[in-house]
Amino acid sequence: MEWSQWLQGGPFLEVSFLLELKEKKTKTVQDIINNLSKVTNKIEIVDENVDEIIDFFNRGYPYDEENPQTINLHSLRLRLYVYLLRKRKATLQLEVVSPNALMVNFWFYGDENDEREGDQVGIMKEEFTGFTSFFKELYSIYEFKIGGIAFEEDVLKLFGFEKTYPNECFRYESASPTHFLKEPSSFVNIIWNEKYEKLSHIPYNYKRLDKEGILIETSNFNV
Repeated sequence: MEWSQWLQGGPFLEVSFLLELKEKKTKTVQDIINNLSKVTNKIEIVDENVDEIIDFFNRGYPYDEENPQTINLHSLRLRLYVYLLRKRKATLQLEVVSPNALMVNFWFYGDENDEREGDQVGIMKEEFTGFTSFFKELYSIYEFKIGGIAFEEDVLKLFGFEKTYPNECFRYESASPTHFLKEPSSFVNIIWNEKYEKLSHIPYNYKRLDKEGILIETSNFNV
């Protein structure tokens, strides 16, 4: 089964965050995947050819095969099972979004009803808190700079640019709380790492986490 057939339909709930790309791409990706085993909720990788997938990510592929000056894209998808209150399918997406930034994104089927034909578990109201707990634990493991939970939106939306990646505007140092604290947000939760900038005058409910994290409740889950 191709990864594109793993999750179908929608809407999708995305749990995503930004990491700095400091080392070789292969080592960074291997570390991300290896650290999945540290998550309390069991994460099972379905793909058997993980080394090949990582190698393809490292080599990249041309954005435009007919243009010799085209940029190379570095993208990876892994099929997962994530055990929250229930076992559910997920896709792990890794994207190099700028020369020094990597986006990590967990995709989940986000409708409230199960989709039996595709063996896709929906999200009941009482299960939403499990995703917030999952998000907080990802922060404790990866200590990312910024991350968010949203339907059909990833962390790049928090930059405030309507640009495709890779792009210099998504450089790691450009991630800032300025935009998401001032503009209305489609995100349910945002985590900001105050190691990079201390926050004040937060216009939302929030909770401080270990490792200088702050969980900001910008909205409510509403499929």
